[in-house]
Amino acid sequence: MFPRDGSKFPEIRFSGFTDPWEQRKFSDITFPAGEKNKDNLPLESYSITNEHGFVPQDEKFENGGTMREADKRMYYIVSPNSFAYNPARINVGSIGYQNIGKNVIVSSLYEVFKTSEDVDDRLLWHWFKSPDFQKLIMQLQEGGVRLYFYYDKLCMGEVSLHSLEEQRKIGKLFDTLDNLITLHQRKPYIHKKEDFQC
Repeated sequence: MFPRDGSKFPEIRFSGFTDPWEQRKFSDITFPAGEKNKDNLPLESYSITNEHGFVPQDEKFENGGTMREADKRMYYIVSPNSFAYNPARINVGSIGYQNIGKNVIVSSLYEVFKTSEDVDDRLLWHWFKSPDFQKLIMQLQEGGVRLYFYYDKLCMGEVSLHSLEEQRKIGKLFDTLDNLITLHQRKPYIHKKEDFQC
């Protein structure tokens, strides 16, 4: 459903859409959105994993202290409808979309950004999980032993986009497919549970 090999038209498309897709720079469709927690607000701390996106951090440290007692002024506040990722772990898929419904905080090591109004976040989320995004990371990441993919590198990249209406349709289709795959993967587990019931 995305154009291939420089084409402006995907091979499969919803009916009623004929306009060519445009190559858009991320610098034109995203903007930084991480705001320092300078007032040390007691917001819940989150990490980002490659499997689950945003996940609450463990509230306890090994030294016996708690996250509540920690100074969080250097953390970034992440508002709903933001993307965030770890620039040192993006190559293994550590990116998340904040749809928790409240402000949370993440480490200042993370990159945080939002999209412009002409981009469907759901579609972009699925693109971030695609081989095309992995190729972009491989082309633009920098560093020696450990490679990094900072937001300024993301801004140098491009993605093929089309009308917002078509983006929404494709994003919704991908969501439906994801839900079906998840349901299908859970079925063997449900059957196993039923086998062991008395």
